Amino acid sequence: MLAFFMFVFVMAWTPGPNTIMSMVSGQQRGFKNSLRLNLGMFIGVGIIGLIAALFANWLKNTHEFIFSMKIIGSCYLAYLTYHVFISTPENTDNKVGDFNTGILLQLTNIKVYLFFITGLSAFTLDGVLEKISVRWLAMVLISGAGTIAWTIFGQVINRVYQRYYRYINTIVSFLLVLSIIDLWH
Repeated sequence: MLAFFMFVFVMAWTPGPNTIMSMVSGQQRGFKNSLRLNLGMFIGVGIIGLIAALFANWLKNTHEFIFSMKIIGSCYLAYLTYHVFISTPENTDNKVGDFNTGILLQLTNIKVYLFFITGLSAFTLDGVLEKISVRWLAMVLISGAGTIAWTIFGQVINRVYQRYYRYINTIVSFLLVLSIIDLWH
């Protein structure tokens, strides 16, 4: 059980496309205005979790699907990287952090697919966690808590962001590029 929760926590709370976008949204828009993005991510993660629960074996063994998701995910992350890199505190585009962006980000995030495929199929658990539905719910809630935490972190460092936004945007863009590279490993 401990291994399962460690896996879920590390996958959900470490930097990735969704956590980085949550942080940027918190920096640029504040916590309240980032809730739409977080809700979209939460719904998106739940949808991906349901798909993975229903089709885990097929998803794991269909290399064409994984490959096409890597391409789509890489293109979308490149789009987000560009917008993060060119943004300034004065010209933030609220459409980049809306509900639809949150869902689309999750639907194209191969890390989320692998998160659920592994979390739902690779662990042998006893008791209540033996049920796929309970594991799915735990994974969705922990993932949602992770994006909220990153949004709060982004808002907390907002004053630093206002002063050093060019450096921070460059670092975040670099992390998004690393996320693209990581998709292909």
